[in-house]
Amino acid sequence: MKSTESDPTVSDRRKFLGSLAAGAGLLAALSASSTAIAQQAGGQAPPPGGPRPPPPPEPAMSQLPPMRDVKGKTAYITASSDGIGLGIARAFSNAGMNVVIGYRNEKRLALALPLFAKDASVFPVMHDVVGHDGWVQLLAAVKAKYGKLHVVVNNAGIKTFAKASESSAEVWQQSIDVNFGAIYHSVNVILPHMKEHNEGGQFITTASMSGLLPAVTAGIYTSTKFAAVAIMEALRIELEGTNIGTSAFCPGGVSTDNLPPGSRPPPPPGPDGRPRPAFAFPPGSTMDPLEAGERVLNGMRNNDLFILSHPEFRAGMAERFNSILLSCPDEAFPAGRLPSEIRTRHTGIYPREVVHRMQKRDSYRT
Repeated sequence: MKSTESDPTVSDRRKFLGSLAAGAGLLAALSASSTAIAQQAGGQAPPPGGPRPPPPPEPAMSQLPPMRDVKGKTAYITASSDGIGLGIARAFSNAGMNVVIGYRNEKRLALALPLFAKDASVFPVMHDVVGHDGWVQLLAAVKAKYGKLHVVVNNAGIKTFAKASESSAEVWQQSIDVNFGAIYHSVNVILPHMKEHNEGGQFITTASMSGLLPAVTAGIYTSTKFAAVAIMEALRIELEGTNIGTSAFCPGGVSTDNLPPGSRPPPPPGPDGRPRPAFAFPPGSTMDPLEAGERVLNGMRNNDLFILSHPEFRAGMAERFNSILLSCPDEAFPAGRLPSEIRTRHTGIYPREVVHRMQKRDSYRT
């Protein structure tokens, strides 16, 4: 095995993380200095519209992993009768979890179920993720079967290449309902249940790399996936003092086929009645869905805020993040603005996540 000490990729990553750690220290220093400025000025100046309560106390460390021990816990994965969702369901099942498969297509479900061990605890539930009522019914079915639900993976999504500049309101709304609306409905319905049983929980969203890097001509998909990442970050802030974690899974290309080569039925004939060739990605061009699921399981066990599976996107992310940083005006600013801006200017989940991610990990797969 090649030594990581001589691996330039690992070396660059350590330098990058080291610079982030320095940035975390700088953020903490800025936070402290702004507090001192506020005290010297006689406290925070109330913003327009009335006084704003002070920020909550900063935790000393990143939120502990609530789902480190997953055996016997119950997870629900939406749209998990094939593709990435099925890969996640298989990985969770292999780890000893009760797995609830959300599905809408009976044929896909029939192909998926034989991929689980004969003694696996798998519970299929037909569920349309759009709307509040379906989530209420889903939770009732899971409670009747297993008593408690610990993990929700919002994996259902509409992958459209529709342009934001050309699409109709109907196309926008359909994508918003599935790619984003399903997430907040799941939180609204299931978060109170997690708090009630108090055994720990995790919300995970499959957001895609398009949730961090805008796709060239997929404006609607990109917009909704950015929102999917944002809600996981917002919930991490709100739930940091609880035993309920959040993770945004942002994969690159993952195969949708969980079945061994040659075992998937041929596609239906075309409109002219002639057989259509089965589409297949070139070997090695996409990640195996089970591997993707194992990476999600690893991220959940470590309570990673961001679960990234494809390191080849690092350079693109650096370009985007650097372009934002370099767009910040290089000029002096009135110190009087600092106290009222502290909530937006410093968000503690990020420096704490940096410290968390600097801990050595033998593998990113479970």
